[in-house]
Amino acid sequence: MTFNEKLTRLRKTSGMSQEDLAERLDVSRQAISKWETGDSIPECDKIIMLGGIFNVTTDYLLKDELQTPDAKVIMCEKPDRNNFISKILQFFSTFFYAVGLLVSWIIWLNECGNLSGYARSAIGSMSIITGWLLQSVGIAFYYVAKKLNRSNLKLKQVFLNVALWIFIPISAFYNICMDMKFAPYPYRDLYYSLWGWFFYLIAVGVTGIILLIIYKKRKKIAESEKENI
Repeated sequence: MTFNEKLTRLRKTSGMSQEDLAERLDVSRQAISKWETGDSIPECDKIIMLGGIFNVTTDYLLKDELQTPDAKVIMCEKPDRNNFISKILQFFSTFFYAVGLLVSWIIWLNECGNLSGYARSAIGSMSIITGWLLQSVGIAFYYVAKKLNRSNLKLKQVFLNVALWIFIPISAFYNICMDMKFAPYPYRDLYYSLWGWFFYLIAVGVTGIILLIIYKKRKKIAESEKENI
């Protein structure tokens, strides 16, 4: 039994459609179709993911002479290790984005009520800079994760990171435009704060649309490159 026959059998036995499997592997449905017809074979990291999804070894998937999923040797350990490390780094990336945002709020909340004038602006600036410095650690983790395993980066996590990162600059810009004050969030009365959150949500929506367009274009380019190989 060949790889494509095993893949088709495992997918159907598991009750999964090609779309379901494609979503779990972060590939197109056309890629799954080509694997099952034998027109192409997946990359090493995708084969490992297939083994995890169907609870079989990579030896069983790759070796035609193995008819039952009882092989003990797991191949391609390096990509699997990179995949695991990439996921851990992505978690800490989002963690530092959130921590930077919270720390900037805490600094401002603790000090803004006791100060005024230039002192309040200085505290606002310090809270913003401190938040950005912590978030820069998250940016570093993200790029390391991207280098280790580009295919493992999910749109929803990138969107969450960007949404967390843009809150401080948008809030700072909004506060400066409204009353020339530095602060990491809209901080005055309810009306003022609601408008600040409204502009932030608009920015998040626009950012999401831009990221979706970029991801779709990159996916089409990647698929066309694989077809030309």
